[in-house]
Amino acid sequence: MAIHWSLDHLEKLLPKRLFAKLSEISCNPNVPIEAGGNYPIINAETGDLLAGVPYARGFRVPRSKMRALCAEGIDVQYGKNLTDLAFSEKGDLVFASFSDGTIAQGSVLLGADGPRSKVREFAMSGAEAAQVSKFPICHHNMTVCYRDVDKAKYLRQRFPTSYLALSQKSHHAFQSISSMPDGQDHPETWLFHLAMAWLGDPEHSLSYEERLAIIKERAQGMGEPARSAFTWIPEDTLVHKADISYWITQPWDNRGGRVTLVGDAAHPMPPYRGQGLNHCICDSSHLLDGLELVRANKATIKDAITAYDEELVPRGRDEVKCSLENGLMLHDWQKVKESPVFRNGFRPMTGHDGKEALSEHAQAQMKRDEEEQRDIPVAAT
Repeated sequence: MAIHWSLDHLEKLLPKRLFAKLSEISCNPNVPIEAGGNYPIINAETGDLLAGVPYARGFRVPRSKMRALCAEGIDVQYGKNLTDLAFSEKGDLVFASFSDGTIAQGSVLLGADGPRSKVREFAMSGAEAAQVSKFPICHHNMTVCYRDVDKAKYLRQRFPTSYLALSQKSHHAFQSISSMPDGQDHPETWLFHLAMAWLGDPEHSLSYEERLAIIKERAQGMGEPARSAFTWIPEDTLVHKADISYWITQPWDNRGGRVTLVGDAAHPMPPYRGQGLNHCICDSSHLLDGLELVRANKATIKDAITAYDEELVPRGRDEVKCSLENGLMLHDWQKVKESPVFRNGFRPMTGHDGKEALSEHAQAQMKRDEEEQRDIPVAAT
């Protein structure tokens, strides 16, 4: 997952000792977070650069390592399935009941339970209003170890961290270094994250072997390095089908400030503009601001959560719609250069998390991005 414009928010959220460890969990710890650069989007058939999307600082993290870092010192109880909510007569407590018979109580219930959020069903007063929609795409994810020093080195030669390859045949291919379990000096153990997707209804009955065969066939017409990245995939690699879904954010009932949503529960979106985690971090940062006002007796829970919701809903709605637009355009070669990732890069949508709310560092980053964006060559012919 990519973290870029939300880094200032993340620095505020994490204890200093944990924020200092971010480079240790980076997919490519040899590239400093502050290095910045241009994220490469290439022509899948030729390997030529279509665009370099600028960012002043940022990095990619494996989901598992990021989750483990943020959970340090926290008693996380997994496997809990929410079944019901109740509120005290005074309205100052919320009770969450789980399928194992346990009940938890607190002053606010934060639904951070992902795209198919159970908390969202309660907040929307029903499963139908909270239901996700399917994005019409066949998307496949693979964790790949090539078990070969020369192959692994070759695949990172031009693009040390990651790239997105867009095909004239209207599919996309993605490659990223995921982790180096035995370090930089053991390429034979490096793990790569590969993905390939195209528009259409996914075929659910295919085996891992059948999916891999389709992917390797599509890779035959690609240029380097995408062609080798996909044709060299070992035959025993598990090719997972990913059901990409979304829910266009809309107002919910926060039950007097006692229930709200965070992250993918609030704005599940296709991953094709690299925004999901960044908005999740932004949500948490804004939520913390509100709760600090409550603790300082400068706001009530109801006022703080309502203000949080009122900022999040339009921001989430606009970004989900933008990511939908971007996902469709990236899989239509004739519209590639019109997609939001080419027009806006990785910055948040205009009018959201505006410059007045950003640190001086983030404002400087946005200014540099705007200047560099003017000079990006785009070739989609």
